[in-house]
Amino acid sequence: MIRSGLLILLGLSLTACASIGRDPALRAPTPVASSTAAQMAARLATDLDNRSRQSPASLEAVEDEMRRLALRLAAPVEPLPDPDPVAPDPVGGTSLFHAIHLASYRVEGNAIAGWESLQLLFPDLLASRHARLEAVELGSRGEFLRLKAGPFDTRADARTACVTIEAAGGWCAVTDFTGRDLPR
Repeated sequence: MIRSGLLILLGLSLTACASIGRDPALRAPTPVASSTAAQMAARLATDLDNRSRQSPASLEAVEDEMRRLALRLAAPVEPLPDPDPVAPDPVGGTSLFHAIHLASYRVEGNAIAGWESLQLLFPDLLASRHARLEAVELGSRGEFLRLKAGPFDTRADARTACVTIEAAGGWCAVTDFTGRDLPR
């Protein structure tokens, strides 16, 4: 981490030195992004620049790290990984994934406890699934929180999971994977 930071800052420092030396108009400081990494890079670039002018021999101890940083900065930027397919639902939209509705609760704490119990009863089926809650208004009966598990790629996959739960005496219904993530 420190070595990577040194390499980044070395690259920034070298770029800054080359730019400032060519054009006096470029001497005005450029704003630095507010991220922690950008702020650290700016500070390190300034420190390296000062050391290169005042005590160049002191940089010999970190020469290998600076070389590695310079090489990493010259390498192409790696693309970001694909987003998690479970991630966000559009507000008010319907998920393209399927889920199983396992139970309904009036209190969120009971839904959390219910999810934990169901995971113990069906570890092979639910261990790799995410739980969601969907608030549903049922007229005179009031509001309920539907506990859902998913995602399942197809309705048939969700139905197969329900068959397993129903065979053990549980209740289950196939539904969409909308709702908010169940707090942990």
